[in-house]
Amino acid sequence: MSLLEKPDAVTVGDFADGPDIMLWNPALTTRRWRGLVKRAFFARFFSTRSVAGLLILALVLGTGATGSLGGALAVGGAIALLLSGLCDAGITAACLAIDHRHGRRCRLERSPGEFFLRSDDFLDLGPAAHRTAGLLIDLTGELHATAARDWIDPELPGRAHQAVWNALTRLIRTAPARRHAARLVAMPGEADLATTTATAIAEFDTLLSELLFHLQGCVTLTREWEAKLRHAELVQRTSAVEAELRAASIGLIVEVAEELPKAVFAYVTAARDLTGAGRFPWELPAAEPVP
Repeated sequence: MSLLEKPDAVTVGDFADGPDIMLWNPALTTRRWRGLVKRAFFARFFSTRSVAGLLILALVLGTGATGSLGGALAVGGAIALLLSGLCDAGITAACLAIDHRHGRRCRLERSPGEFFLRSDDFLDLGPAAHRTAGLLIDLTGELHATAARDWIDPELPGRAHQAVWNALTRLIRTAPARRHAARLVAMPGEADLATTTATAIAEFDTLLSELLFHLQGCVTLTREWEAKLRHAELVQRTSAVEAELRAASIGLIVEVAEELPKAVFAYVTAARDLTGAGRFPWELPAAEPVP
């Protein structure tokens, strides 16, 4: 992925609490992403380090002290600071999509759900909702990366991405309702209201599970087709290997080698007769068994 290309639909990011999967907002355009990358680069470049380097350089050049040893050292130090700031800014821009191990939230994280959603955004909604959200994100990523992508409707992964994004943004908005339901359960005499709220939440979660079921169906079909493609590739490769092995056959070499022992035998037997070395072991009569 190019530095200025927007991230894939699903990526893995490094956060302060560990790596996590991320679902990117399908409305994020390449143009806006490029603006974010450039902004991150310049914001990092014009840090204290780079500003200090510029000030030192300007001061030395302004005073005309570059000819002295101290001036030369100051210029070298200023250039080192600027190069360090440049490298730091380049790394920050290049890792904008994946590195979120900040002491403070970066531009992408100040408004949760504006640019991406991560699996742990759903932790407070309960284990079931958290698990379902994680599966939806995983399946969306798999649908985008499938080897069967060229064989399905090219718009389908994008439609699935949009559907999952819409569902998960609504899932996050159920947090107040879930907290309210928990409070009602703890209140004496409010069993009816607690049941009503719990039923509404259950209906939402049932629909979310249906969305997961449909997405799993899409991914199951692409996995099966991937298996077919892999098998067809293996069949083709096996045929090619078989042809290569036939072409590399050493049958003719073996036929030529068949005559070699005969030639050696003729020479050694002739040498035996000339030298009177005696018969070879296989020419001796078989020893009679001892009675």
